[in-house]
Amino acid sequence: MAIEIRNVEKTFGAFTALGGVSLDVRSGELLALLGPSGSGKTTLLRIIAGLDHADAGEVSFDGQDTRDRAARDRKVGFVFQHYALFRHMTVFDNVAFGLRVKKKAERPAEMDIRRRVDQLLTMVQLSHLATRYPSQLSGGQRQRVALARALAIEPKVLLLDEPFGALDAKVRKDLRKWLRHLHDDMHITSIFVTHDQEEALELADRVVVMNHGQIIQVGTPAEVYDHPADSFVFDFLGGVNRLNGVIEAGVARLDGKAVRVDGAVGADGPAVIYVRPHQVELGVAPAEGVPEGKWSARVSSLHAAGPVARLELDLAGRALEAQLSRDRLSDLALEVGSWCTVDFRHARVFPAKS
Repeated sequence: MAIEIRNVEKTFGAFTALGGVSLDVRSGELLALLGPSGSGKTTLLRIIAGLDHADAGEVSFDGQDTRDRAARDRKVGFVFQHYALFRHMTVFDNVAFGLRVKKKAERPAEMDIRRRVDQLLTMVQLSHLATRYPSQLSGGQRQRVALARALAIEPKVLLLDEPFGALDAKVRKDLRKWLRHLHDDMHITSIFVTHDQEEALELADRVVVMNHGQIIQVGTPAEVYDHPADSFVFDFLGGVNRLNGVIEAGVARLDGKAVRVDGAVGADGPAVIYVRPHQVELGVAPAEGVPEGKWSARVSSLHAAGPVARLELDLAGRALEAQLSRDRLSDLALEVGSWCTVDFRHARVFPAKS
């Protein structure tokens, strides 16, 4: 099912949660709403579900306006951040709940309900826990029960609000892979809310980056990561170094030296150069001077646990973070106090905010 969102506005008192948001969600895609707290992503998700109502604008499912359609009539499955499972019901009864409360004319026979629930529990790999209660499950198991319950009503749209936010890192990673495989098998139009950029980039077909009730950028994970629309998107999508520089005659400069940058440079004036730690190139410091187009830096700290080494450098009084492989670190023979050369790959430059 395709979803069309047009000029949706929502305020809570003096706070503008959504300020004229428009978005097209493609049928069968897995879409991430990504942004910091207060950016409007959960409000938008709840309006799509019919749990909240927009002050203005409209949401359509396959071209049909949903403004007069109650939440229960929208064929939407909703998975809440904290599961919202019924503590007094078994796993089986929690999953069956949405089917058993349907209007009598729409309610399946109990035998069909049991068959459907058995299928779902098998799919989410919880058949052996059907008689357990939520308090007897792990966080990851409770989340899978919540997802099975949302799928029981055979929704056209699946909405998930911070689905893995309450879980530890390893369980989150495992469930992300599991949800991606599940979506690929079922092809339900799915939208999930997250403030975790790694989660959005790993899971989604497309990412919608939001801030202050506005959509800042929409694109594939590669598009938003490699070609951020502005400094907010660049900064929000993972670790980044910010270096105060200047644009002169259309060239970005740091300490008087030209910086190779991707994309448009912008108007002359103060600027901020953005570069990710893995795009900082280090080299052996020569005995005399610094090569043309490079900078000199001193290693302030070094963490070399795992396959990637993380270094903090002192670049003329600025802190600069770099990442490189352990093999490359060994080749350079760097340690705390060592000097090295610095160059940048795929840096971006944006005008400094006044």
